Amino acid sequence: MQAAVPIFLLGWMTAADALADACYVSSRSSSDAIREVEKELCYEFVGMSQGDIDWSCNNESDEMINTRQQKVASCSSDSIGTCEAALTQESLSNYRSTAEDEDQARPAVPNDAKVVTHYYNVGDLRQVRLDCESAGGTWRGKQ
Repeated sequence: MQAAVPIFLLGWMTAADALADACYVSSRSSSDAIREVEKELCYEFVGMSQGDIDWSCNNESDEMINTRQQKVASCSSDSIGTCEAALTQESLSNYRSTAEDEDQARPAVPNDAKVVTHYYNVGDLRQVRLDCESAGGTWRGKQ
């Protein structure tokens, strides 16, 4: 009977780790002419299965901003602002995209799934907040 408790705890800890998928993103411009808005952030999918973030958290980019993405266990809680928005099929592959309409159909994504983006270092925090809110997200934090 005593062996059942450690096995239960191991299973519980593994399940908790399964829910802790996040992607840390850092970016810098390739040119001084391009103004950076986001410099350091972390996003996570809430209400999704483990591994669903894997294919969106990659280093493939053809933009003028050099972006490095790395999968992490969880996002740090010391952000300067957080945007929470409904997770859509589009935002599953592009964390910057959110639903403009909360009732918009989201195939293959649970209705209560969310993308939560934590910002740590940005060029223009007001612009990041405006982008969040104009895309249907809820902003929490400074400004």
